[in-house]
Amino acid sequence: MTASRPRILVLGLDGAGLDLVLRFAAEGRMPNLSALMARGARAPLLSTTPATTFPAWTGFLTGAAPSSHGVPDFTVREGYRVRFVGARDRRLPTVFRHLESRGLTCGAAWFPATYPPEPLAGYQISGWDSPVTARGDSSFVHPRGLFRELVAAFGRDALSFGAADEFGRDPGWREKAATALPRGVRRRAEMAAFLLAKRPVDMAAFHFGEADTAAHHFWPFHDPGSPRRPASFDARLSRVLADVYEALDDAVGLLVAAAGPGASVIVLSDHGSGGSSDVALHLNRMLEHAGLLTFRPARLRALTPERLRGAIPGLVDARLRRPLFRLAGGLLPSLAESHVRFGRIDFPRTVAFSEELGYAPSVWFNELGREPRGALSHRSRERAALAVEKAASGLSLDDGTRLVAEVIRRKDLHRGRYAHLFPDLTLALARPRGYTPACLPSLGESGPAVTRIVGPALLGAKGRSLPGCHTPEGLLVAVGPGVPANVRVQARIEDVADLVCALLGAPRAPWFEGRSPEGLPQSVPDPSNVAPHVVEDR
Repeated sequence: MTASRPRILVLGLDGAGLDLVLRFAAEGRMPNLSALMARGARAPLLSTTPATTFPAWTGFLTGAAPSSHGVPDFTVREGYRVRFVGARDRRLPTVFRHLESRGLTCGAAWFPATYPPEPLAGYQISGWDSPVTARGDSSFVHPRGLFRELVAAFGRDALSFGAADEFGRDPGWREKAATALPRGVRRRAEMAAFLLAKRPVDMAAFHFGEADTAAHHFWPFHDPGSPRRPASFDARLSRVLADVYEALDDAVGLLVAAAGPGASVIVLSDHGSGGSSDVALHLNRMLEHAGLLTFRPARLRALTPERLRGAIPGLVDARLRRPLFRLAGGLLPSLAESHVRFGRIDFPRTVAFSEELGYAPSVWFNELGREPRGALSHRSRERAALAVEKAASGLSLDDGTRLVAEVIRRKDLHRGRYAHLFPDLTLALARPRGYTPACLPSLGESGPAVTRIVGPALLGAKGRSLPGCHTPEGLLVAVGPGVPANVRVQARIEDVADLVCALLGAPRAPWFEGRSPEGLPQSVPDPSNVAPHVVEDR
């Protein structure tokens, strides 16, 4: 029988880093999270490598690493095309489904990469399912009747994603976002409290995305040392990040009180946030300089890939972007994004290439027999890897400071069934002077592999280089039976699902790869289901 209040409350604060929480707490801005940390455990929660939203949150949802749960990124590469992913690409069941199989009920709302929603006995409201989604509809909600309840209580914008249109062309959108982001946190907290009151479940989990948005766009206003900081700006912009964290702390206080004194509480994030450098890396130019890649001549110089990515969403009304995105199964955005990444590469004369993702620097081998127009024999892979390492070691500042800390082979990161979905090489970037270099598209043009970002581009835009970036360490705070007060632990994001089970007294799922951190309650194996349940390949 479901309790009238949750036995455990999970709050996902996207992009919230323990370092920022502690800094704002020391300033007296975060009394509710401070109280939770004093009552329980805290940890800098290690994200995936690279620290990317979809694979990281799916790691929490499944208790497994990305190469096991099968969600590699916002997209998956299929030859020289990319396809945008969603919940159907997830190959393992969620912790919610596992708990419900043990007789508990779960409610979850707004977590990324959960569209379409699971048919839980409690409820699920999907998070944003594509880079352009501005608002969800009834298809995002299970059961469907809950959608009508939310609209009746909170209006037609109940399922809005993001408090500001990051693709919009309004030059004053940052000033509007300065108030819209904290207001969005408060509105989502009110909806979560509504769900706690109206839809009792044993486990309730809610996601807030505003800290990530604020860090991406407002970091240089918050950080006086940022190389992206404008010479002059509205003073309100320097307070946005702190205002959002304060609003999140208020949300934590509201929801912990609504859950009641007997509920265990977990607060976590998928990664942390930091500042981007004004130094830019162009990985395909680096590969061209090393003799590993060849560009094709441009046909339409005016329609560069970068203009395609940045301009199209801004020209379309926010309400129409998702329907257009989904048209013909997402074919048009897939073709556009594929052109951005691969349109100017001469593949028959290329042995290694990069998708040049700003948040996930990596290199693929253009391997014979694996790729449509492969040019590298399998026997030459190691020689190509060494050539990439040498080229990456040559990326440096004028003073010789290296910009790439390490080139990591896929086998050293990914060992699961779906390891083949991940790049052959991942680049771990250095952080000279505390700021992460930006990775920008080469635009199919030869030129220097290291450049400087100048002028209006310093503040970037959605789909381009942003002045705030992800960092590998997020946040974990846990309070509940058996959790020592004011203790520090070490944890990875896939460990949290096991901790949830331990706090609920439920057995761990057989597919979990993470373990509850040492010193915290530990779950036990499920004797009734000893074999991992793997969703069939789609």
